[in-house]
Amino acid sequence: MNKLYQAALAHFEAKRNEAIATLDIYFNHSVGIGEHSGLLEEVAKWTETLANADDSIEALKRHFTSQGQLRENEEVAVRR
Repeated sequence: MNKLYQAALAHFEAKRNEAIATLDIYFNHSVGIGEHSGLLEEVAKWTETLANADDSIEALKRHFTSQGQLRENEEVAVRR
């Protein structure tokens, strides 16, 4: 696997895992939150982080092979 591709994927997977863990705390372990007046804003922020990470992972996998090479259909589009 291409090291740079692997690092990019790991970066977005870590962001996704952080968002999932944070949302799990907000949704299921509210004792650990304490008083937090902007809870809805925090949930919205972490939901967006999760969605962006999922989208980024999907984009990398859709457009590049695990070797970091453009997929065949992408090469044609780039050359146009």
